[in-house]
Amino acid sequence: MKRFWKFAPWLSRLILLPPTVIFALIAARYLSQPAQAAAEVGISLGTPLAITILRIGFGAFPLGCSIFTLSCLVSKRRILTGLAFVSTMLGVALIVRTYGMLLDGTVKESLGLIRSEAILLTLCFIGITLELSRRRQGKQVVT
Repeated sequence: MKRFWKFAPWLSRLILLPPTVIFALIAARYLSQPAQAAAEVGISLGTPLAITILRIGFGAFPLGCSIFTLSCLVSKRRILTGLAFVSTMLGVALIVRTYGMLLDGTVKESLGLIRSEAILLTLCFIGITLELSRRRQGKQVVT
């Protein structure tokens, strides 16, 4: 069992990797070609200011999230922080997506993303449980 607890941080890092990549991909898409990316989902931008606002909201914020989760992923002490951050982001996204889906009638279009977000959120909760258990296990060994 001792070997498992040494391996546990790598499982948690593996859980943090997909959200880090997803945040980076979203950022890259909206930083490089914001108008084209918006048009692909039916958003039209009428002014250069609209493009800049989209670039910030859909590019800069996900890039910041990606950089933060990457820093947590490579840090031994911040794995739990990264998992909690991603869980918070995914939880809020799920609530807002569900609200929008019901309000806007986009159930069919949203179900795939809801499933993906729910799976990632579940994995994050598993990672949080694993990391908390690992820390408790480490304290028991030391004392």
